[in-house]
Amino acid sequence: MEQGKQGIVVAKWLPNQNPIEQFQAKYKELENGFKAWLEKQPLAVEAAVVTVTSAAQGAGIGSLMGTLTKDVSSSIPTPPQANLTPQAMASFQQAQALSGGPLVQARNFAVMTGVNAGLSCVMKRLRGKEDVQSSMVAAFGSGAMFSLVSGMGGPNQVANAATSGLFFALVQGGLYQIIKEITDVDTEQREIKN
Repeated sequence: MEQGKQGIVVAKWLPNQNPIEQFQAKYKELENGFKAWLEKQPLAVEAAVVTVTSAAQGAGIGSLMGTLTKDVSSSIPTPPQANLTPQAMASFQQAQALSGGPLVQARNFAVMTGVNAGLSCVMKRLRGKEDVQSSMVAAFGSGAMFSLVSGMGGPNQVANAATSGLFFALVQGGLYQIIKEITDVDTEQREIKN
């Protein structure tokens, strides 16, 4: 490895080096360069780029999941709406939102991952740190948007969006704390060994 012109480590292509390692080194170089460029951009540009790239990744994951799972909603006939109570219709809509085909799942995952990443980016830039509060704000936003876009819930969309956002935030906050605890214990064990 040698020092590049702009302080980026550049991997030389050696004939006896593993091609996978060469690819990984080149990918890491591109990723670091992109992150360095993104950090220099205004908040709006950084948030937009992070949101769009994360939404694209989420759409890919969602479409793959929708393709691999059977589309249950297409096999369930839509019931006549006059015969159903609002709660029953809301339950039916929730089932459809969670079991749609590749396009439905792509949309749902794109919204969840894009909003979450965009809000995380904004919170990190504004607060100067990445912590459980920032993570929970991002999760609340992604849960609320998922609820609105997927059509989950009953007639009161605002209440359903707030409830979904709160659920997402609580789950994300709990996961954040668990992962933090695990990584803190792992770091302490490494320090003890050294």
